[in-house]
Amino acid sequence: MIESQTEAAAVMHIHDLTALKAGSSDVASTQFVGVNPAWLSLSTARSVLLLQGPLGPFFDRLSVWLHSLGIDVNRIVFQGGDELDCQALSPIRFTDKLTQWPLFLRQTLQSLRVDHIVLFGQSRAYHALAREVASQLGVTVVVLEEGYFRPGFATMELGGVNGYSTTLDRYKWVAGLSGADSTPLPPALAADIQPDATPYHFQKMAWHASQHYLALRQARLRYPHYVHHKNDNPYWYAHYWIRSWAKKLWFRRSDRMAQSQLLSNSRPYYFVPLQHDGDAQITHHSCFNQNTDFIIQVLRSFCAHAPTDSLLVFRQHPYSRGGPGHAQFIGSLAQELRVGSRVLHLVEGDTPLLAQHSAGVVLINSTVGLQALERGAPLIVLGDALYKQRHLCFWAGLDLFWHHCQRPDPEATRLFLGQMKNLTQLPVSLYADRSEPLVWSSASWDK
Repeated sequence: MIESQTEAAAVMHIHDLTALKAGSSDVASTQFVGVNPAWLSLSTARSVLLLQGPLGPFFDRLSVWLHSLGIDVNRIVFQGGDELDCQALSPIRFTDKLTQWPLFLRQTLQSLRVDHIVLFGQSRAYHALAREVASQLGVTVVVLEEGYFRPGFATMELGGVNGYSTTLDRYKWVAGLSGADSTPLPPALAADIQPDATPYHFQKMAWHASQHYLALRQARLRYPHYVHHKNDNPYWYAHYWIRSWAKKLWFRRSDRMAQSQLLSNSRPYYFVPLQHDGDAQITHHSCFNQNTDFIIQVLRSFCAHAPTDSLLVFRQHPYSRGGPGHAQFIGSLAQELRVGSRVLHLVEGDTPLLAQHSAGVVLINSTVGLQALERGAPLIVLGDALYKQRHLCFWAGLDLFWHHCQRPDPEATRLFLGQMKNLTQLPVSLYADRSEPLVWSSASWDK
């Protein structure tokens, strides 16, 4: 009797479509909008301060758009790479120690009468402190990140993204609503948004990154106290990406063959996409300190509880390909647990396709989770994610997931993804060239 009750509890949560339609937050406090609320707030700002942005000219493109709306725009730069990227404005330079940053920012916000701060990378030391100062002064913070949906989107939210996001609790998207003061929306945002189609995304990102880090290194004497959030040696990055592309070419054929066998074989497999090493989704938005902690938990649970005829397939994060990876660690632990013949590690592979055909997807917090939901794959999330909802994901624990996972309700998934995409995303390539206008700009749209 107890076993049957446990099984029922393990599967009943994915059918709660009524809860999704009603919404989990207080209806009276919900704001109904027809466009991303962060974009809407930013478009009505008076004075905007930009901090660090994506590598390359995106913040210059954003500055041009803000200026076209009659908004005053300023930018603080912290190092030589920021200076190189900032060509549309005369920058404000911060060259002091990190301990002096909150006071410097407070004085700047007050002197410029700033009402909106825009930043990319909420967990960087300068940005974490900036969010605190802004909160104290009542300044709105607009946070940008790589898109939850990729490619062709950027994430833009008020206050925070990922585990710090409150957008879906505060807003509901309704197609057809106009902008502020009944102003028509730009064509690209007037309906269910579609991704930007700018080509050569990765190549442009790599070019901007190489230029940014060279400038950072060359200007070290002008910014002696700057603290970077990751390795800032351009030669290290050159070696890393050369190694990454070499591994991609080396494993492409064998991993494609392994993928074909997985998709053509009737033997069930569970799919585990790994996070990028050092990603904030691990360090700030999960109970794991690093990827290996996650791998250990998944492998041990799989060994003890998964169906004996099933396989476990790990997929290395593409941005981690230039590093040592986890193939050896996974293989050694799998052998130790006596499931070596049932565990695979892929460097290459079609991630959405692997998720779609799997018996279930296990992850920390990744865009792969959204791809899995879009394709109706069973999903369990072990970190914090906006899509970690009881009507979408498995909540009864990893040990039960292997036998009791079910596919999410299609209608619940469709409604949720529509809300998430239109409330948190903007169609744009963050690494497009300086001459490429923002796709949500419109000459026919006036503030």
